[in-house]
Amino acid sequence: MLLAVDIGNSSITVGGFAAESEPVFTVRFATDAHRSADEYAAALRGALAQYAIPLESISDGAIASVVPPLTVVLRGALEQLGCERVLIVGAGVKTGISIRTDAPSEVGADIIANAAAVANLTEGAAIILDIGTATTVFAMNQKKELIGGTILPGLRSSLEGLRNATAQLPMVALSAKEALGKNTAECISGGVLWGHAFAIDGFIERFSALDGMENAAFFATGGPASLVLPLCRAEIKEEPFLTLKGLRVIYEKTRKIKVC
Repeated sequence: MLLAVDIGNSSITVGGFAAESEPVFTVRFATDAHRSADEYAAALRGALAQYAIPLESISDGAIASVVPPLTVVLRGALEQLGCERVLIVGAGVKTGISIRTDAPSEVGADIIANAAAVANLTEGAAIILDIGTATTVFAMNQKKELIGGTILPGLRSSLEGLRNATAQLPMVALSAKEALGKNTAECISGGVLWGHAFAIDGFIERFSALDGMENAAFFATGGPASLVLPLCRAEIKEEPFLTLKGLRVIYEKTRKIKVC
């Protein structure tokens, strides 16, 4: 079984893949740079036991990380679990896509994994969203070239930034059925959620008009995606485990035999 690990700024998501294209199990931990490899290994052992996954069935690992200090830590944790090989997505790794940006090495491993997964899901162009601590919107053309994108503050980051920069605005729960708020809480929540939806629709419209992006499909991942997607005009397919699936795709491209 392959353990795919997505290390994000707020959370770490782990998925186990056997023969199926969908993860057999998934578990999420809060990102904590102070935890050791031993501690993460213990947490993973607990998750495997919870899902009745034999430890001896774990063969290899794959990591996409946007938190460099934790990359080595999680690699160590996977090795403690018995992973013979741990693939870390980065420069020089075969992904099945081309990166046509000014500085390919600056493109995040999660964005690359998402693109690899989408390239496996659709034959045409695609616009890929990852809604998390930051929200990324990236375009992949019909030639499977990642041609660029945009990064904006995520929902929680936007809400916290607004709260920290003002004297009287409170922290509120994110829930907004209408764009027009009738009280302070609705105005703040609506501004964050609907503002995000408007931005996403706007980027999708602009990116879809680029050469090679005709008839693009739209995909989204990330925990808060379910809050935003219903507010968007574009029809966007939600893929909760897109990054993990991309790690599996990349992993399989780096070896001759299939994951089992």
